[in-house]
Amino acid sequence: QAKECIESILPMVDIFFCSEDTARLTFLKEGNVEDIMKSFTEEYPISVVSTTQRIVHSPKVHSFGSRTYNKKEDQFYIEPPYENIDVIDRVGSGDAYIAGFLYGYLTCAGDCQKAVEYGNAAAAVKHSIPGDMAASDLEEVNKIINDHQTTGRKPEMER
Repeated sequence: QAKECIESILPMVDIFFCSEDTARLTFLKEGNVEDIMKSFTEEYPISVVSTTQRIVHSPKVHSFGSRTYNKKEDQFYIEPPYENIDVIDRVGSGDAYIAGFLYGYLTCAGDCQKAVEYGNAAAAVKHSIPGDMAASDLEEVNKIINDHQTTGRKPEMER
């Protein structure tokens, strides 16, 4: 029933968020994650497909990243995952990812790389917040993105 319901909506969807597990279990997709993502844009008039990728090292330590496919550009967008996140509460991290992704996509003129960066940062910080709603602001998310992209020595404390 879920598959039929979602498939009835997909012809009206421009940006589709779907986990690899959902694609395999609900839509019976096979192949690698990139082939699965592309297949949605071939079967429906979807422009962008995004999926989160979580590695659970333990209940309290996760790594988090994502992958996005843009059909018009025929390109995948990724960045190195946020590694070894100290998890306080993971509930709501998927919603935080979508909110961050859409913010980046809409404010950066459809730039999927920026969308991935904002989505990943918003989800990563959400893991450190109890409850199902992220309470971080744009300044905090921008600092997280900057810190994630900085190589070399990083100070322990910012004043």
